[in-house]
Amino acid sequence: MRIEAQFPALLLLAAFTAGAQQELAPSTDQAPIAIKPAAPTPDENGVYRLGPGIEPPELLNAVPASYPHGASESDPPHISSLDVVVGIDGVPTNIEAMYPDPGPFEKSAIAAVRQSRFKPGTLDGKPVPVVVRVHVPFNHRVAPVPRVVTRVGRFGDATPQLHNRMAVQPGYTPPQAIHTAMPEYSDQARRLKIQGNVRVSVLVNEEGVPIDPRVEKSLGYGLDEKALEAALKYQFKPAMRDGQPVAVRIMIEENFRLY
Repeated sequence: MRIEAQFPALLLLAAFTAGAQQELAPSTDQAPIAIKPAAPTPDENGVYRLGPGIEPPELLNAVPASYPHGASESDPPHISSLDVVVGIDGVPTNIEAMYPDPGPFEKSAIAAVRQSRFKPGTLDGKPVPVVVRVHVPFNHRVAPVPRVVTRVGRFGDATPQLHNRMAVQPGYTPPQAIHTAMPEYSDQARRLKIQGNVRVSVLVNEEGVPIDPRVEKSLGYGLDEKALEAALKYQFKPAMRDGQPVAVRIMIEENFRLY
């Protein structure tokens, strides 16, 4: 029996701004309750992961990647996703591609990250080795420059509320999708029969071009990267405020199902 994949995508067009904050109900207690997170601990190699108390590394000198031989900016967008250990000297080491079978794009991305330099991550103000996710987008709309990803994780309950507040503002109209794209299934996810949803946010600029993709709800198994690649293929009519185009961040939900 042939297995086919379908990817209905839900585009949440109500946008939110980075400065918006969630309104919390007032506490009924006499005094606030302080919740102290567990102290960060390194792995067996002394490397920390991002979490409470860890300040992530920052790119100080990001070296752009080169397009692999035979590839060009006119090819479909591709995002290379790498795990990188940034040492206390800001030098990247132990660079690993997230794709099960890294191709020429990953090799080019690794070479670029290896030449880049970082401000090291810190714990209590002291440099420590930290592993971070780095994305290198190969997309004709933006240069293939490495960027540190610090927002891979669960989709918080506050974000839909921020969407609703922006949607009712007078003089504001959200962006409209004029071209959408369906992501491919990753080989690993297909082999393991993984199904679920990935939520990706993109910044739709004043020209209606999606940039700065971020995973807001992760599924793993290579499907996050597939969802990011598809999101960069979208085209939009930009959001408008008082008759002028404005840049806003929106959410795209990709539904991965095997039938």
